[in-house]
Amino acid sequence: MCAVAALLLHACWQGRTAGSEVWLDPLWVLVAIGGGALLFSIGALMRASSRRRIPLWLMWMGAGVIVAACTSMAFATTLQAETGRLGGPASSYTFVVTSEPSEGTYGISCTADAYARDTGTRRATVRLTAQEAFSIGARLHLVGRIEPLDDSDWARSRLMRGEVASVDVVHVNEMAQPDGFDPIRDRRAAALAAIDPAASAARALVAGTVCGSTAELAGTDAQEVFARTGLSHLVAVSGSHLALIASFVERALGRTRVRRTNRFAIIGGLSIAYVVFTGGAPSAVRSAAMVCASFAAQVGRRRGHGISALALSACGFVALRPGVVYDLGFQLSATSVLFIQLFGRYLAHLIARMGAPAALAEALSLTLAAQWATLPLTLPIFGELSLVAPLANLVVGPLMSALLLVGLIATGAAVIAAPLAPLLEIPCALARLSIFVAELVGAIPLASVPVAVEDGRYLILYAVAASVYLAWPDPGRIPLLVGTGAAAACGAVWLVRWLLFAPASITVLDVGQADAILVRDGSSCILMDAGVDEVVVEALARNRVFELDAVVISHWDRDHWGGLPAVLETIPVDRVLVAAGAADAMPEELAGAGSFELAELRAGDVLSVGGFTCEVVWPRTAVEGSENADSLVLDVQYDADGRELSALLTGDTERDQEHAYVSEVGDIDVLKLGHHGSAESVDAAVLDALTPEIAIASAGAHNAYGHPTEECIGAVRDSGAAMLCTKDVGDVTVEPAEGGVRVITER
Repeated sequence: MCAVAALLLHACWQGRTAGSEVWLDPLWVLVAIGGGALLFSIGALMRASSRRRIPLWLMWMGAGVIVAACTSMAFATTLQAETGRLGGPASSYTFVVTSEPSEGTYGISCTADAYARDTGTRRATVRLTAQEAFSIGARLHLVGRIEPLDDSDWARSRLMRGEVASVDVVHVNEMAQPDGFDPIRDRRAAALAAIDPAASAARALVAGTVCGSTAELAGTDAQEVFARTGLSHLVAVSGSHLALIASFVERALGRTRVRRTNRFAIIGGLSIAYVVFTGGAPSAVRSAAMVCASFAAQVGRRRGHGISALALSACGFVALRPGVVYDLGFQLSATSVLFIQLFGRYLAHLIARMGAPAALAEALSLTLAAQWATLPLTLPIFGELSLVAPLANLVVGPLMSALLLVGLIATGAAVIAAPLAPLLEIPCALARLSIFVAELVGAIPLASVPVAVEDGRYLILYAVAASVYLAWPDPGRIPLLVGTGAAAACGAVWLVRWLLFAPASITVLDVGQADAILVRDGSSCILMDAGVDEVVVEALARNRVFELDAVVISHWDRDHWGGLPAVLETIPVDRVLVAAGAADAMPEELAGAGSFELAELRAGDVLSVGGFTCEVVWPRTAVEGSENADSLVLDVQYDADGRELSALLTGDTERDQEHAYVSEVGDIDVLKLGHHGSAESVDAAVLDALTPEIAIASAGAHNAYGHPTEECIGAVRDSGAAMLCTKDVGDVTVEPAEGGVRVITER
C-alpha cells in the first residue's frame, strides 16, 4: 500500500510540475486498481481450488493495492481542487492554525486552514510563515502574500501534507484565540501550560518529549547537543519510545498481582495520553495503535506480533491520508520499528556472542537496528553522521524513556489537579540529567562529522538488510570479532587519512553563486569564504573536511559569509579571520552563531597551512569590509619535495584593485577570478602580470548576472590560460606536482 501510494502521488507531483490539466492521470489509477483486482482474483481462485491458506496473502495484497489507488486518487483530486479554490488576497480569508509552529530560516511556520471570510467555507490548507508563533486553533485575519508552491523538494513535502500554497504574513490585523470545545487541543494546551517549556531547557526538553512541542527547545544549546550526538529522535514524537515504555510497564506489572486486563488498560491509558498530549501526531497514533493491537491480541489469547501491528497501522494511515508516505516522521518511526522487530533480537544475539553482557547487548541492538533503518533517510536531509550515537543512545536512551514515562504520568496528574504540578520536577530532573550526559558525550572529539550523500549510495544499507534477512548468517565468535575489527579499522584508517594526511591542494568549491575556497595540507585546513547558505557544508562534506583551523571571510557580502553559521554549527572552527577594521562591521546574525575567536589580518600577515604560505596582499589600509574593493586577497605559495603551486585568491576585488597589487605577486599557476568572473574582474594587463596557467570562476548555474561574462572569458582565452567555472565542472581541485600542477574536477 505504501509503495502504490508513493508511486501514484509521485506521478501526481510530476503532473503538477508539468502543468497538466489533471495532476494524476486516471489511467495509472485504473492500472493499479486492475492489478489489485487481478491479484485478489488469483488468490481467491487458488484458495477455492486448493483449500490452502497460502494464497490468502495475494487477496490481502490485491485489496491493499485497490484501497491505496482509490485513496491516492481522492487525495490528488482534493489537492488540485483546493489549489484552484485559493485565489484573491490573503485579507479575504480567515486562517485557523492547525499545527505546532516550527522555526526556520525565513521565520516561524505552521499549517493553517483558509476559510472564506464572506461565506465561512473552508477553501484550502496552506503554510503560514511569520515572525511570531501562533497557537493551535488561533484564528487570524492578516495581510500577506499568497504564493503557489514551487517545484522544490520542500514544496513536495508540504503538498503531501495537504498544503497547497504558502502565505508570507506581513501584518496580523486581528487574532482570536481558539474557541469551541476540542478535547485533544484543550488537553494538550493544558499540558504545555503545566510544563511551561519557556522556563528552562529542561522543561523545554520535557515538552518536546511528552508533547512533541520543540519550538522552545529549538532555541537552546540542548537541541544542538542532541543533534550532534544522534539523539534528536529521542525528542521527536516516536513510536519506538512508546513501545519500549509499554514493554517496560507490562514487565513491571507482570511481577505484581495486577490482572492482565488491568495491566493492558494501564498501558492503553498511557498510549492514549501520549496521543492526546502530542495533538494526535501520526507517529503517536500509529504507535498507540500498534501497542493496543499487540496487547489486544494477547488478551484474545493470540500472539502479539509487532510486525503485523505495524503493517496494519501503516495501512490504516495510507487509507486515511496517503500523503503520509512522504512524511519524514512517519518514515523514520515506521522503519525504525520495523528494523527493531526484524533485527533487534538477531543483533543482540551477535553482540552477546562477541562477549557483551546480555543487558548491554539488548540495549545496543535496539540502537543499532534503529540507526540501520534511519540513516538512509536522515543522511541526505541533514548531511551529518554522529559517530558517538550508539554510545549516546546507550546511555541517554534509558533516561529519555524514563523521562517520557514519568513525564506522561506527572503531566497527566498536573492537568487533572493543579496541586500535583510539583510532580513535574521529577521529569525535569531526568531532563537535566539527560542534557548533562549528552553534553559529556558530545564533548568527545569528532562526535559528529558532515557527510555527503550522492546518487542514493546509502540505500545500500537497505540492500544489506535484505541480504541479511534472506541469508540470516550465524557466524562464530572469532569471525564476528575479526569482521567487526576489520570494519572498524578500515573506518579509522579512512578517517585518520583525511584528518592528518590530506594531500596538499586548493579546491574552489561549487556552492552556487557564491565563493568558498579550501586550502589544506595534512592536518591543516582553512576555508576562504563560506558561500551563501548551508550548501557550503555539503561541499565540505563532499571533500571530507571534518575540522577547520580557520575560516577567512574576504568581506561582508552575503555570498561570502552566508554559510558561516551552518559551518560553525557543524564543524569545529578555531578562528574566523577578517580584514583589518572589518570586525566592527560583522553582521548581527553571526553574533548568535556560536562561540568563535574573531581576529583581523593586515597586509603582510602570513597564514601557514601545512606546506602552504598564504600572504595577505590586499587591502593595505583598514576597511569596513562592506565593499568589493575591501576584499581580503591571499597570495598562496607551496614548495616542498620538488612540487610547487602558486595561486592568487582575489575575493571580489576587480581590476582597479588588482592593478595595485599584482606587480608584487608576480607569476602564478592559478588565478581565482574576482567577483565570479564579472566583466570588471580581470583584463589583459592583470593577466600579463600574473601569467596564470589556469583561471577559475565560482558562479551558479543560470545566474542572473551572466557570470562569468563573455568579456572575462575572452580575456582569459586571449592570455592563453585555461578557463574553468564551477557551474560547468563542479568543485575544482588543484594539487602541486613536479613541473606543473594537477587539476581535478568534480564533473
